[in-house]
Amino acid sequence: MANKMLLRSSIEAATWPAVLTDKAAKVMAVQQQLGESQWWPPARMRAAQFEQLRPLVEFAMGHVPFYAERLQAAGLRPGVPLTEAMWDAVPVSTRRAVRDAGEALHPPGYPLAHGNYGLVTTGGSTGVPVRVRKSELAQLMWECSHIRERLWAAEGTDGTLVRFWQSNPNYFTPLGYEAVLSAEGLVLDGWGGVDELLWQTGKVAHMSDHQPFAVKFAFMQRVQANHLLIFPSNLRLLIGEFRRAGVRLPSLKSVWTQSELVDDALRDACREVLGCEIIDTYSAAETGFMALQCPEARQYHIQAETMLVEVLDADGRACAPGEVGRVVVTPLHNYATPLLRYEVGDEAELGGPCSCGRGLGVLKRIVGRAHDYLHLPSGGRRRANLNVYQMAKIEAVAEYQIVQRALDRIELRLVMAEPLTAETRAAIHALAVTGFGSEFAIDITVQDSLPRTASGKLLAFVSALPAAVET
Repeated sequence: MANKMLLRSSIEAATWPAVLTDKAAKVMAVQQQLGESQWWPPARMRAAQFEQLRPLVEFAMGHVPFYAERLQAAGLRPGVPLTEAMWDAVPVSTRRAVRDAGEALHPPGYPLAHGNYGLVTTGGSTGVPVRVRKSELAQLMWECSHIRERLWAAEGTDGTLVRFWQSNPNYFTPLGYEAVLSAEGLVLDGWGGVDELLWQTGKVAHMSDHQPFAVKFAFMQRVQANHLLIFPSNLRLLIGEFRRAGVRLPSLKSVWTQSELVDDALRDACREVLGCEIIDTYSAAETGFMALQCPEARQYHIQAETMLVEVLDADGRACAPGEVGRVVVTPLHNYATPLLRYEVGDEAELGGPCSCGRGLGVLKRIVGRAHDYLHLPSGGRRRANLNVYQMAKIEAVAEYQIVQRALDRIELRLVMAEPLTAETRAAIHALAVTGFGSEFAIDITVQDSLPRTASGKLLAFVSALPAAVET
């Protein structure tokens, strides 16, 4: 049973390198454990989660000011065993509360064995910037979940991976960034990251998502794209262009999506037009992988070995299978910035046991993530590519929301943590012009608060266009 996952995969263990780096050896060791634990019954997995959770909670109680008072008020005490009832009494931490906590969220130190930390900033799809520290151990767990994703999908790593990027120069050297923006794109040897530590990979081809479809299609043909990594909203537009042009790309074997909602209609269209299935993940930069798509079904398996994921109703009670509730997450390995019962800003439908036999919990579907593309004055559509990572670095901004008022006008609503200066306004306006395009007039307005949905969700993108334009 221990090797069941690996034997099902076309990425065989025999292809792993004979000489391993220390990091690769750690990833492989964790994969061996994950290969066993994915088949545990739910009760055993829950017990293992609480074994991981108890020391994290005690650490937060003693070293993280933001949580000390909250945990004590919930009845938790050092040395007292953590029970389910005590955990249920711990208040949920909203994104806004985590954002406002600032330095009170970070411990003065944490176990040396967890390695150094890096700063992660994210605005996500919610419009509330969050900044956390992520330890090397937490990053390792992220990478182990990514490798599990590769193994489950069993697509191999020998082909060419195409990535259509938002216009973000932070990922490339200036010369490389210019190539990404051009009609030639940028083609590099190797996929990079943890994939290259374990396997021989093919090439990776980068291009700006702002390029017109004809250029994108010619690029994918030229590099013989085998795998595509793309936002779902961009994929929806790309599929429409393929359908209208009546063209195919026979080399394409898989489409990988992230960060936004994937519905059955998009999955069906991808299979019909592109001839392959979507492989989707559910993750957040500040938490890690929360769920991976089942290799045998369309639903998602909670990554219970690294993440305690709860789906709660409006009264804070656990949802039953078939019910939709807010997603609340506790990463189990990040002591650099503990996040206890952290509300990520999404909603999900809880699922029942999976037919694949894995004991990992199930999210039947993720709901409430943004289809955030703009209608252009020219008649086309394009994703609202506001650089959320750069926005998150502007600490004066507490919340933001993008509203398309007309075909040529966008309002960027801000809730400020401190007064908006002329310098900050200019920086935000420059980000907006880069992300939305020069064809839009951009109005920056400061609000006391931003409207929420009936379930309390803040949408990062809202279209105020007439229904006739939307259709």
